[in-house]
Amino acid sequence: MIKGIGIDLIENKRIKILYKKYGLSFAKKILSVDELREFLVSKEPVNYLSKHFASKEALSKVLGTGLYRHGVFPSNITITHDSMGKPEFVIDASLESIISNKSITSLFLSISDTTNYSTAIVIGG
Repeated sequence: MIKGIGIDLIENKRIKILYKKYGLSFAKKILSVDELREFLVSKEPVNYLSKHFASKEALSKVLGTGLYRHGVFPSNITITHDSMGKPEFVIDASLESIISNKSITSLFLSISDTTNYSTAIVIGG
């Protein structure tokens, strides 16, 4: 049973402006420690930030909290990939109670991007 759906679309140019203005401190607000390591060697850092932010914003919509409220911070959410390349969430323990209170037992993530836009959709089941 679907418990929630979230989608987000970001214009990469907006993230590029913020990254140019605030640099690494901006990336640290969006990324987990593990993601930050990947980001630092990324060939497309702006798209990396955009895709990760869109994914985390979409997850916050599934949870019904939004980001930066109710203890939902982007840096507490990590996006990894399985052996086939499918994106997955690794959720910090601080968010587990929010997820279990919504009776969500599984999360499905899809991410896509172009030169100008990044988008993500999350389904909570």
